[in-house]
Amino acid sequence: MPLKIGDKNSSRSLVGYEQYKNKTTNTDEDTRVDQTAMEWVISVTSDVTYCVKFSGNFHKKHLYTSTKKLANVQLEYDKLGSITNDDARWQAAQDAADEEKFKRQLGHRSRGEQDCVTCGHSIKEHTDPGMACGRVTKSIGPTGAMKNGKPVRGEISTPCTCKKYDPKYQQDRVAQGKPTVNPLEGATAQSNDAIWMDKIPRATFEQTIVKAIQTRQSELKLKSESWGADQHIEWDFGASNRGCILKLDDKTSLADARSKGHRSVEVLMKLDNTDAKRPIFTACHLDGKKTK
Repeated sequence: MPLKIGDKNSSRSLVGYEQYKNKTTNTDEDTRVDQTAMEWVISVTSDVTYCVKFSGNFHKKHLYTSTKKLANVQLEYDKLGSITNDDARWQAAQDAADEEKFKRQLGHRSRGEQDCVTCGHSIKEHTDPGMACGRVTKSIGPTGAMKNGKPVRGEISTPCTCKKYDPKYQQDRVAQGKPTVNPLEGATAQSNDAIWMDKIPRATFEQTIVKAIQTRQSELKLKSESWGADQHIEWDFGASNRGCILKLDDKTSLADARSKGHRSVEVLMKLDNTDAKRPIFTACHLDGKKTK
């Protein structure tokens, strides 16, 4: 039975892929393009073409797609012999495989996969030139000085000697030969708000973004203001798409996340140029506190 995933008419088709040679299997496979190479060109009106780009790992962190690996769905299908209706069994297998994928994606953001393998410190501490670790450990011990013939004890500062940030997730991707070595660099929160791209029609997705931009532009115009500073705008995909926004953590099932019926998120977008006919916006951040 074929996979039940979004087709070219779903917003899944907005997520760009490129082919690479997997070094571990010696096969040609697809992987997401780097966010710097991903751009949506949206024209839902006759007057203006909107270009949307991404920063801050937005497209990897927040744009989720169902698994495209049939073998993973088959594996779940084989576990579900108690479901006698084959269509229902296949759908349950698809849901289980998607849940496994989404939680694996969340796991890639864990400290275990994003902390440096060499020294065990976080990327926040690898701020020196060349991403060397700048952490300094404080301890109490002999300072090397003597007083009255006895070693003087005091605070000792020991700099970390690690010269390069090298997390497990990055190591795994390099070993596979993926062109973007760490698209989640710096992301360690173990909860995430994701837009399930398979569940939203592409036309709806594009219209939603354009409407949100135009709404904010109208609001700013009424106040005689320009886009200027980055703006928080609401992407509301409508009542018919409830459940397309998932609030995920390692304890929440996919079924429970969908049952919340979330349909909208608030996104921070900046305006990169002021061309009235072809403005370029960048989606920088999704505010999980504003999901509804």
